[in-house]
Amino acid sequence: MNSNFTTLNASDFEQAITDNQVIIVDVRTAEEYSGGHIHNAINIDVKRAGFLYEADEKLPKDKTIAVYCQGGVRSRKAASLLTDNGYTVINLSGGISEWMAAGKETEQ
Repeated sequence: MNSNFTTLNASDFEQAITDNQVIIVDVRTAEEYSGGHIHNAINIDVKRAGFLYEADEKLPKDKTIAVYCQGGVRSRKAASLLTDNGYTVINLSGGISEWMAAGKETEQ
């Protein structure tokens, strides 16, 4: 796996996802996602078999993919997989935990 993706803190990630060329992907489980997620995020669980297949079905390679998870570990894995598969990726450092600690909004 490579690390050709950018990891941003919550404030920089929030700024990056205002661009309409960025697609936000929550790589946690469906249960975690339903408990609260970043506005406009789609859910593709990185731990499920077929993660890359589902990503290829849902995500265009001409847009930047912004990934996050709970604490940052799964999203780094997802970012590496996606980058290796030809995507441009940004990763939220510290996951949604850092996002919420920074007072950023989530939705159910």
